[in-house]
Order: sequence, then C-alpha cells, then structure tokens
Amino acid sequence: MPTAPNSKHKAAVLLIDNYFDRIHWFILLFHQREFRDKFCCIYTPDPGEPKRSTTRPRARLGDIAVLLAVMVTSLKYTNDSQKDLLAVSGVDAEQLRNRILMALRLRLLDILSVGTIEVVQTLVLLGSYYLFHGEPELAWPLCGCALRIAQALNLHRKLPPRGPADSVLKPSNAARKRCWWAVYDIETFCSMLYGFPLSISDADCDVDPLDLYDELSASGIQEDDPSQPTLLYYKCAMSTLSALVKSTLVDLYGTRRQRDPQDDSILDHASRLSSLVKKVEALSSRLNDWHANLPEKLRLGKLDSNTATRQDPKDISRLPFEDQLFQLQALTLKLGFENSKILIHRPLLSFKIITPPHPPHSDSNSNRRVDPFSLATETCRESALQISLIGLCPIVRHAADTYAAAFMSLHLFTAAVTICIINSLDPLNPKSHECKLGIRRLMEMQTLLKDKSIVASQGLEITKQLMSLALAKEIDAMFDVSCPPVNPSAGRPSTNSAAQVSVPESKSTQTEIPPSADPIIVPDHTTSSSKTPKTQESISTEVDPCIFEPASFEFGENPSMTEALLDFGQVINLPTNQNMSNDGVSELDAVDEAQENYFVGQDQGWIWGWGM
Repeated sequence: MPTAPNSKHKAAVLLIDNYFDRIHWFILLFHQREFRDKFCCIYTPDPGEPKRSTTRPRARLGDIAVLLAVMVTSLKYTNDSQKDLLAVSGVDAEQLRNRILMALRLRLLDILSVGTIEVVQTLVLLGSYYLFHGEPELAWPLCGCALRIAQALNLHRKLPPRGPADSVLKPSNAARKRCWWAVYDIETFCSMLYGFPLSISDADCDVDPLDLYDELSASGIQEDDPSQPTLLYYKCAMSTLSALVKSTLVDLYGTRRQRDPQDDSILDHASRLSSLVKKVEALSSRLNDWHANLPEKLRLGKLDSNTATRQDPKDISRLPFEDQLFQLQALTLKLGFENSKILIHRPLLSFKIITPPHPPHSDSNSNRRVDPFSLATETCRESALQISLIGLCPIVRHAADTYAAAFMSLHLFTAAVTICIINSLDPLNPKSHECKLGIRRLMEMQTLLKDKSIVASQGLEITKQLMSLALAKEIDAMFDVSCPPVNPSAGRPSTNSAAQVSVPESKSTQTEIPPSADPIIVPDHTTSSSKTPKTQESISTEVDPCIFEPASFEFGENPSMTEALLDFGQVINLPTNQNMSNDGVSELDAVDEAQENYFVGQDQGWIWGWGM
C-alpha cells in the first residue's frame, strides 16, 4: 500500500538523523549543515515545490546518489525502535537497504559519468560500507574510482584563487579538503588491512591539511583553543595517522620499498638491517609524538585491567552527546595507534640475534648492545594486549551500535593474530597466561560485535582456531622435558621444535651483552630441532640506533617465527566453518567454501607473511 509523501519524508529524516548520530562522527565526509540544506531541496514533503533553477540534472544525480549512500549506510545501523518507526511509515528497513544498493549498482556508470565532488563522496561511502561489512574486493575498486575522480577534480591540489561567481557553483575549499582526505584515509586503510597496492603519491599532492575550525563547520565560530578540541580534531588526527601509516607501507613492506638492487647482496645484509632498524625507530618516534600531541579528550592512554573499568557504563549515557562522541573518537584513535605500532614493528620479528651461552661479563654501559628484535616482539605483544583491554571500557558497548563496530572488529582480529603468533614463539613464557587472558577478552568483544558485523563473526571463528593451535603448541612444550629448566632471568631456551626469541621481563631484569662477546649465527634455513638448545642472554631493548651496530652482531632469520607463520597461515586459509581436521568435506566443497571466506581472497593477515 503506498504511503503518503509526508510519511516517506519522516522516514527519510529519521535515516538522516541516524546517520549524523551514529556514522558522521567517524567519517566526517561532509558538513552536516550543507548536507541537510541539499536534503531539504531534494527530498521535500511538498511535491509541488519548484526546483531551484541552479540545479542541473547531472549535478542533481550526484546529490541523489550521496543521499542514497547515506541512507543505505544509516539503514545498517538502525535499532529495533527505529525499525518500528520505519514500519509505521510503510518502510521495511532490510528491503529498502537492498533496493537502494541495487539501484546504486545499476546506475553506477551513470553516476561515475557525472564526475562531481558528490560522486566522490558517494564512492567513499559505498567503498567504506563494503570494506567494513565483509566485501573488501568490492570496496577496493570503488575506492579506486573515487581516487581517480578526485584527482581529475584536482582535490589533491591547493585550490587556486577564484572569483565571486565560482564560489556559487563550486564546493568550498573546506569541502574539497574533507573529501580528499576521506579518499586518502580509505585508500590507506585498504592497503594497511589487506595489502592492496598504494595508488597515491604524496609527492604529487600539495593540498593543505584539514582545518580544525573550517568556515562551514559549527566549530568555526569557536575560539581556536587546542585544549578544547572540536569533533573535527579527530578527523585531522586520523588523517595525520593515515599519512604515517602510508609512510610505513612504503618504507617497510614488500615491493613498495624503493631499494637499490645492490642492496640485495648478502654482503650488504648488515647495512640493510641497520637501515630497517633506523626506519622502524624513526616511524615509531613519529607515532609516539602523534599520540602525545592528542588532546586529553581524545587520548585513552595506557590501559590496564583496573583503570579500564572505573567508569560505570550507565555514566556514559548521562554524558552530553558531544562528550559521548569524544569518547568514541578516543577509542577509535587508540585502536589505530596500537595497530600502527604492530604494523611498524612487525618486520623486525623475522630476525634475531644469537649470542654465546656464557659471554664474558662487562660493566661497561657506554658500549652496551641492544636487541631491537626482542623490543619489537615485546612492543607487538603489548599493543595487542592493549587492544584486548579496550573491551573493558564502557564506551565499547556504545561503539557497537555505531560505524566503529566494523573498524573495531578488524583491529580485534589483528590483535588476536599477533598474540597467538607471539605466544607460540615461547609457549611457556611467564607472560603466556596474560596472553591467554588477552585472547579471551578479544573473543568476548568479537562475541559482542558478531551480530553487528560479519567481520567480527568470521574473526571470532578464526581466533578460536588460532588459539587452539597456540594451546596445542603449549601442550607440546609442556610435555617436552628433554631440555633442563633454566633461570628465566638468564634467558629461556626453546621449549618447542623451533628456536625462540628471548623477550626480557622488564627493564629491571635486563642484562647487557658486552661488546667483546663473540656472536654466533644460525643459518637462515636451520631450525633448532637439529641443534642442542643454547641459553641466550637477555639483551637491552632500549632502542638507540646509534648503539645498534649490526656489523658487530651476527643475525639471521628467526626460524621460530617462520614455523609459526607457516602453521598459522594454514589456519587463516581454512574456511571459517571448517574444522582443522578432515571431517569428510569434499575437496570441491572446501574450495567453494574457501571462496566465500572473507579472509581468503584478500586476507587481513598479509603483514605476517602468508599470501605475500
């Protein structure tokens, strides 16, 4: 039964309001006031109201496309009471969402041909929608189209001076910058999560950073006081983080690195490793500076099981709406910060320094040696545990009903993989229990989010399989009594079939390798299963690139990490609904199921080595 125009308008207003309550704070793609003005012009309850003469049909198509993209995203995050209100207006939320998606797909080429900033906004919304809801293979080409149109519109360049007539027909400089940085963020995010190739060259971009107080925002009339940030501060901070992540992908990973062919020489191994350590240290310093410069409202700080639970969840609901949004933004920035630390330090986990069992003692502190590889292991472990502790923050319950739900799910999976792999390097490490508690907390959050996000649902199943493998390794290590116990303060030998990396308990228990010690190298292809286990002295993990001199060390591939990656890579590539054991599923069925697995086509575990 057709509904009255007024009912349709009420349903549309509900969806628009819901978008700005639950989604806009996360993406901040356009200015709310400007969008609502366009909405009133396009979707008026009075069908007899004349259209504005300045609205051209092609431009109108772009405006309608943005409106539909906003609605389809909003429909994904409507609660039961909102669905009931939509039903009163004769709208079935799920059916409407599918119809809008179908319409946008069928008219995609027509929309692309318009080539306006509204088209770029539409593609960013659709790309992020598919990225955060389990279809990265669709998200990537949509983001690519957004990038190409944005570049054609010169959104990546500074806006030249314009005349008064231009300001009427063209978007403002603030709107252009918001749109460009949204494209930049989603492009970088896709590359970071799934290993997609980077398509933006920073050298070709001279657009200014986002304004904390731009002319079209309500915050523009506020005093420029960094101690009292507006919601725009989050977008500026996230764009800065995206630029840092992009630098990490370019400098550290895969074929993205710009290397001299001569660097591939084995003789140049030491200098290449020294360069890698310095790049990691520089990126880590930039990341820490970024985090330190965040306003207090947007910085969660270091979490622990006590401080994370001080606030009653009911207290969140009593806060002003803007303060709730600040807490949601702080949560998102914390996830991005910890995930970026894992991304930066991951390359060093593939190496290790081998030292003699009993090096001569030395009290010299001026020439002490450091082990950046153990530091990287500890940093990745700590960052993953910090992500697991986020589940104890009351704001997580509120975030589950917003656009941050899928963003959280993706980072929870990264943390789960990190903890399981690092814990498997030394299953009997004193920190093993803490890691298992971290995995449990991650699974609790994935369970909370699984009805909201397919990413969380599939990530939960894979996390269970990863943890099962990690526990199996711990059981094997527990019953392997062939190696005599050693004092943990002096280092722990490998307790499984692979050599392990020694991770110091704390700075107070760290010992230093004297510069006169003669190092020992384990060839890259050798595993500890064929050698007598050696006791490894703890090495200082305080990073100082001036102290770390790889030429004075012998280093090699970390065989324990190689073995762990092979084992966990097999788990990652299993369909989520298939057990590790052969349960009678035919080979053809397994292939079909694998093709439906979210993490197979473009898996989030690419930084750990499988699929690279």
